[in-house]
Amino acid sequence: MSLISQNKVKIEGGMSSMTDLVFLLLIFFIILSALAKNAVDVDLPQGGETAEPGSALATVVIQPDNTILLNKKVIQFEQLGDAIETAIASDTTRLVALYGDKTSDYGIAIQIISLAKERKMKIAIMADK
Repeated sequence: MSLISQNKVKIEGGMSSMTDLVFLLLIFFIILSALAKNAVDVDLPQGGETAEPGSALATVVIQPDNTILLNKKVIQFEQLGDAIETAIASDTTRLVALYGDKTSDYGIAIQIISLAKERKMKIAIMADK
């Protein structure tokens, strides 16, 4: 007398549907990555050595009311270039530290950066940590 059941239920997972799903997801992400690109192409500067705090002989600060300070003294933009040249005359690195309030005018900061670039100065844009 045999007590072994003849009706065995086999429990198997269908792997073919799982592999189909993986391949579809792979194709989806490949197509998306090919279509995705940056909205604006930007030429980012290369990272280099960092300046030690306080190593700049010229510190330019743009206050919230867009007043420009050079080494804690108020100065007009027209006189800024020559004043910075005088301040960094003994500095071989020609480093200028630029601090700006977040409510100050962005255009003034760009003008100062352009001025420093024209006069072959290095400018460090300083921020809170």
